[in-house]
Amino acid sequence: MNKMADFFRSKGFYIALGVGIFALVALMVAYNIRSNKKELGGKQAIDLNQPILSDADDEINDSTDNNDTVVANADPKKEVAGETDAAKDADVTSGSDKKTDSSSDSVIGNEQASNNDKDVANGDEVVGVTSDGTIVAEDVTLQASFSYDGEQTLAWPVIGNVILPFSMDTTVYFQTLDAYRCNRGMLIEGEEGANVLAAYEGVVTAVEDTKEFGTIVKIDMGNGYEATYGQLMNVCVSVGDTVSLGQNIAEIGPVSSYYTKEGTHLYFAITKDGTPVNPLMLIR
Repeated sequence: MNKMADFFRSKGFYIALGVGIFALVALMVAYNIRSNKKELGGKQAIDLNQPILSDADDEINDSTDNNDTVVANADPKKEVAGETDAAKDADVTSGSDKKTDSSSDSVIGNEQASNNDKDVANGDEVVGVTSDGTIVAEDVTLQASFSYDGEQTLAWPVIGNVILPFSMDTTVYFQTLDAYRCNRGMLIEGEEGANVLAAYEGVVTAVEDTKEFGTIVKIDMGNGYEATYGQLMNVCVSVGDTVSLGQNIAEIGPVSSYYTKEGTHLYFAITKDGTPVNPLMLIR
């Protein structure tokens, strides 16, 4: 006992210092553990009132955020390219209205049926005409009478001299171009403002502006035959219109820069399945 008492008396300071250090370390460890538990608990805490988001919801939110950014940076004075959903809905609605209107207006009277020179067999009611001139009736489909076959005689679209003939076998001289070329149609002399008449009945397939022939009108006469009228102005027909023989379709206009030396004229050409045909072989 005396030895133990002497030991504690001589080493008491060191023992007390060691115990103190141990106690301090223990307190620090306990504090760190408690802090870590609080932090971990805060991260893992779930708000029971917050809806659970799936991965798909996260993608939708990301996409929404990106779209919001684009709109926020857009210039409000500039039009946004493309159609909005509202515009698309409006188009769908208007398309429905158009279909309804076309259905209600599709019944063709006796006058239009006579223009096509076709009677619907068995008294079937005519209910429409397609864009290619086909008459559509109940249980009956008839081809309209635009069936030029090269045997019928064409009328002169204007009265005048041929100043540059059709020529595909040999070349002819073009004064303005100062060159010899083949000519797919013919140039008929005429005064500016003179009426241009349809050489045969048919359906207007094109009204467009070209560099060489100015404003042109193309008319499908049937069976692959197509007439082209060029160097026009004041065109009075539109694509899809039905024209009759001798109907006024336009006026002779100022010539294009390709034909200034030839003078004012009508360019007139005929093709069969895209192949040029000499109009003088068909015209009277």
